[in-house]
Amino acid sequence: MKKTLVALAVLAASGASFAQVALTGEIAYGYQSQSLNGTKTSGFGVDTAAFRMTATEDLGGGLKATAYISMGGLARSNTLGGEDMAISVSGGFGKVMGGAVEIGSGIRGLAQAGAPVNNMEGEVLGAAANSDIIKYTAPAMGGLTLSASLTENTGAASVALGDGMEAGQQRAITVGGDYAAGALAAKLDMSSWSEGTADSRYRIAASYDFGAAKVGAGYEDAKTKAGVSTKQTMLGVSAPIGGALTIGAAFTRNDKSDANKVRDGLTYGLSYALSKRTTWNMNFTSWDNAVTDTEKSTKTWMALDHTF
Repeated sequence: MKKTLVALAVLAASGASFAQVALTGEIAYGYQSQSLNGTKTSGFGVDTAAFRMTATEDLGGGLKATAYISMGGLARSNTLGGEDMAISVSGGFGKVMGGAVEIGSGIRGLAQAGAPVNNMEGEVLGAAANSDIIKYTAPAMGGLTLSASLTENTGAASVALGDGMEAGQQRAITVGGDYAAGALAAKLDMSSWSEGTADSRYRIAASYDFGAAKVGAGYEDAKTKAGVSTKQTMLGVSAPIGGALTIGAAFTRNDKSDANKVRDGLTYGLSYALSKRTTWNMNFTSWDNAVTDTEKSTKTWMALDHTF
């Protein structure tokens, strides 16, 4: 112990820099009842048990380094797993970031409008996927921020150094812009794939906060090299009531050109803040069955959530 204290004192006296490290996380436990394509399940369990360590360091000359790693599944008898990780350098030139992250629907963030509902990823909207990413974000110009990225959907493939990029995975270049000014937030991006079955995609989404309520909308049009088009839409609304209570709803649609039908989904829910970090959440979801037109899939979910 004494040797450790002496070593720290020597480093402090030498002027060596230390990274600032922050530990954050989320714990949620609750109940879910689901009828998925006719199969019914229900029970209590862990929804989220994860933490993230974020380190920042002043590199001098107006430059800053930021890195984070996260882990989930931190519950008894669960299998622990690595989650997102990334490292970036930022300064007057903007920011360059590289990492292995989970990327979900590009329209949901704004279109959901902060509603405490099911995100509909995997039910109606496209499911989230693991991706390697290299991204450049330019300095903000007023409320506008431009960016460009190279991503590759790794799926269950290795994300180790040297793997993936030559394995013929879903590789895309995306360029876009985000705008935020006052109550308005909007985004537009376009993607082109050089590998895999996907060909091109554009996405647009926006939200506006009226104070009494916040509304959002998003639209995505993606095409494959085989000519199949998938159009996804989301409309959302949320409203605070009495300070602690927030209610909301969202509508989603998936229209695939080679499918026999348009699939719709509706989700609504509420969130009650017990404190700044602890909330009680509940939502109900109904969406068109992926197998048959005769029955809808449904999900009822509730959980007590704490962030730190």
